[in-house]
Amino acid sequence: MIDTAGGAGGEGDAFAAIWRARVHQRFPDSQLRQVADYLATSARRPGTVTAKLDPYTVHRLLLAVGLDPAELRQAVTRLADAGMLTQIHDCAGQHLGVHTLTMPPHPVTSTLATDPGA
Repeated sequence: MIDTAGGAGGEGDAFAAIWRARVHQRFPDSQLRQVADYLATSARRPGTVTAKLDPYTVHRLLLAVGLDPAELRQAVTRLADAGMLTQIHDCAGQHLGVHTLTMPPHPVTSTLATDPGA
Protein backbone atom coordinates (compact mmCIF):
# COMPACT_ATOMS: atom_id res chain seq x y z
CA MET A 1 0.00 0.00 0.00
CA ILE A 2 1.19 3.53 -0.80
CA ASP A 3 1.98 5.63 2.27
CA THR A 4 0.06 8.91 2.02
CA ALA A 5 0.99 10.06 5.52
CA GLY A 6 4.72 10.11 5.04
CA GLY A 7 6.48 7.00 6.19
CA ALA A 8 9.51 5.13 5.04
CA GLY A 9 10.03 3.61 1.67
CA GLY A 10 10.08 4.63 -1.94
CA GLU A 11 6.60 3.44 -2.89
CA GLY A 12 5.35 7.02 -3.08
CA ASP A 13 8.31 8.05 -5.18
CA ALA A 14 7.79 5.17 -7.60
CA PHE A 15 4.06 5.85 -7.83
CA ALA A 16 4.75 9.55 -8.50
CA ALA A 17 7.06 8.66 -11.38
CA ILE A 18 4.43 6.40 -12.92
CA TRP A 19 1.76 9.04 -12.28
CA ARG A 20 3.81 11.64 -14.18
CA ALA A 21 4.17 9.27 -17.12
CA ARG A 22 0.39 8.63 -17.18
CA VAL A 23 -0.35 12.37 -17.14
CA HIS A 24 2.12 12.86 -19.99
CA GLN A 25 0.34 10.12 -21.97
CA ARG A 26 -3.12 11.46 -21.26
CA PHE A 27 -2.31 15.14 -21.90
CA PRO A 28 0.51 15.06 -24.49
CA ASP A 29 0.60 18.73 -25.51
CA SER A 30 -0.55 20.61 -22.48
CA GLN A 31 0.64 22.75 -19.59
CA LEU A 32 -0.90 20.04 -17.43
CA ARG A 33 2.30 18.12 -18.06
CA GLN A 34 4.33 20.90 -16.44
CA VAL A 35 1.88 21.16 -13.54
CA ALA A 36 2.06 17.38 -13.08
CA ASP A 37 5.86 17.44 -13.14
CA TYR A 38 5.87 20.06 -10.39
CA LEU A 39 3.24 18.27 -8.31
CA ALA A 40 5.08 14.95 -8.55
CA THR A 41 8.50 16.39 -7.71
CA SER A 42 8.60 19.75 -5.95
CA ALA A 43 5.14 19.96 -4.33
CA ARG A 44 4.94 16.33 -3.20
CA ARG A 45 6.26 15.25 0.17
CA PRO A 46 9.09 12.76 -0.49
CA GLY A 47 8.08 9.15 -0.02
CA THR A 48 4.37 9.98 -0.26
CA VAL A 49 1.75 10.67 -2.92
CA THR A 50 0.54 13.81 -1.12
CA ALA A 51 1.01 17.37 -2.39
CA LYS A 52 0.07 20.36 -0.24
CA LEU A 53 -0.74 23.38 -2.38
CA ASP A 54 -0.16 26.06 0.24
CA PRO A 55 0.45 29.72 -0.77
CA TYR A 56 4.24 29.30 -0.95
CA THR A 57 4.02 26.17 -3.11
CA VAL A 58 1.36 27.72 -5.35
CA HIS A 59 3.51 30.84 -5.84
CA ARG A 60 6.54 28.76 -6.82
CA LEU A 61 4.40 26.58 -9.10
CA LEU A 62 2.94 29.63 -10.84
CA LEU A 63 6.43 31.00 -11.46
CA ALA A 64 7.79 27.65 -12.65
CA VAL A 65 4.96 26.90 -15.07
CA GLY A 66 3.99 30.42 -16.14
CA LEU A 67 0.30 30.22 -15.26
CA ASP A 68 -1.93 32.71 -13.51
CA PRO A 69 -3.91 31.59 -10.44
CA ALA A 70 -7.13 30.99 -12.40
CA GLU A 71 -5.28 28.83 -14.94
CA LEU A 72 -3.68 26.82 -12.14
CA ARG A 73 -7.08 26.20 -10.53
CA GLN A 74 -8.35 25.07 -13.93
CA ALA A 75 -5.37 22.72 -14.35
CA VAL A 76 -5.92 21.20 -10.90
CA THR A 77 -9.61 20.78 -11.71
CA ARG A 78 -8.80 19.08 -15.04
CA LEU A 79 -6.45 16.66 -13.32
CA ALA A 80 -9.10 15.93 -10.70
CA ASP A 81 -11.83 15.48 -13.31
CA ALA A 82 -9.57 13.02 -15.15
CA GLY A 83 -9.17 10.98 -11.96
CA MET A 84 -5.49 11.91 -11.62
CA LEU A 85 -5.78 14.03 -8.47
CA THR A 86 -7.98 13.75 -5.38
CA GLN A 87 -8.36 16.53 -2.86
CA ILE A 88 -8.07 15.11 0.64
CA HIS A 89 -8.16 18.36 2.61
CA ASP A 90 -9.95 21.57 1.70
CA CYS A 91 -8.37 24.62 3.25
CA ALA A 92 -11.41 26.91 3.10
CA GLY A 93 -10.07 29.14 0.35
CA GLN A 94 -6.73 29.82 2.07
CA HIS A 95 -4.97 27.79 -0.60
CA LEU A 96 -5.69 24.99 -3.06
CA GLY A 97 -5.71 22.28 -0.42
CA VAL A 98 -3.95 18.97 0.01
CA HIS A 99 -4.16 16.48 -2.84
CA THR A 100 -3.27 12.87 -3.45
CA LEU A 101 -1.86 11.75 -6.79
CA THR A 102 -4.28 9.13 -8.09
CA MET A 103 -4.85 7.09 -11.21
CA PRO A 104 -8.19 5.98 -12.56
CA PRO A 105 -8.53 2.23 -12.96
CA HIS A 106 -7.81 0.82 -16.37
CA PRO A 107 -10.74 -0.92 -17.98
CA VAL A 108 -10.09 -4.64 -18.03
CA THR A 109 -11.38 -6.75 -20.85
CA SER A 110 -11.40 -10.48 -20.58
CA THR A 111 -10.56 -12.80 -23.42
CA LEU A 112 -11.90 -15.75 -21.45
CA ALA A 113 -15.25 -17.22 -22.43
CA THR A 114 -17.92 -16.39 -19.88
CA ASP A 115 -20.88 -18.14 -21.50
CA PRO A 116 -21.53 -21.75 -20.52
CA GLY A 117 -20.44 -24.11 -23.27
CA ALA A 118 -18.35 -21.51 -25.07
